[in-house]
Formats: sequence, structure tokens, C-alpha cells
Amino acid sequence: MAIVYRIQDAEGRGPWKPGFSQFWVEDRDDHDLLRPWYEQFGRVDRKAIVGMHIGCGCQTVEQLRRWFTPTEYARLVRYGYKAVRMNVGRILGESDIQCVFERSIPLARDVHEFDLYETVAAMAKDSG
Repeated sequence: MAIVYRIQDAEGRGPWKPGFSQFWVEDRDDHDLLRPWYEQFGRVDRKAIVGMHIGCGCQTVEQLRRWFTPTEYARLVRYGYKAVRMNVGRILGESDIQCVFERSIPLARDVHEFDLYETVAAMAKDSG
């Protein structure tokens, strides 16, 4: 069993959904380095066991901070997203910036919320 860190909403959906990133992503020079998992790994989801839940996340908090700046994280908190850590069954693909994983239960269940940037999260909640 492995631990994975990610940002997600109450339904377990991450913030990289069509049309939503325009509301929270900053203009950054390093975005080209943050490639989607399917570009980086190909179809590793085909390795998953039928019936498992697939997700993308990070194996360290430092990797997660690489994807989300304090300002972006504060915006996401205002939209109802949170940083979580979860146990996963198996890593299907991994790199120095992300991983794709499978787990037997939905991504929204049995997760542990934490503050990716503590003071930023508190400020976002106060201003929200």
C-alpha cells in the first residue's frame, strides 16, 4: 500500500477539468513542465484491475506544491477543494512530478485532509 497526495473536491474530482482551470491557474513559465499523466505515461490505466478507481496525484507533498502555487491553492480552497492524502493499492505509473494510481474505494472516501500551505488555506477560508 502506498500514500498519495492530491487536491480534490468533495466528490473526489481534481481541479484539472475542462473549462475550470481558467478560474484558478496563474500564468506561469513552468507550465510546460507539468504535463498531464496521459501524455507522460501513455495508457497506464489499462494496467488497472477492473473495478478499481483510478486517479492522479503525487507521492510527496513537495511534488504537490510543484503543481499548485500558494495563490492557486487559495483559489481552489475558495472553490471547495482540499489537499488530501490517501492510501492507494498500487502505483500504475510514476515520475518525478506525479503518479497514476488505483484504489479499491472511491477517491472521495477515506481521505485525510491537510493544509498544503497552512496560512494560505486559513486566509482563503476567512475571505471566502
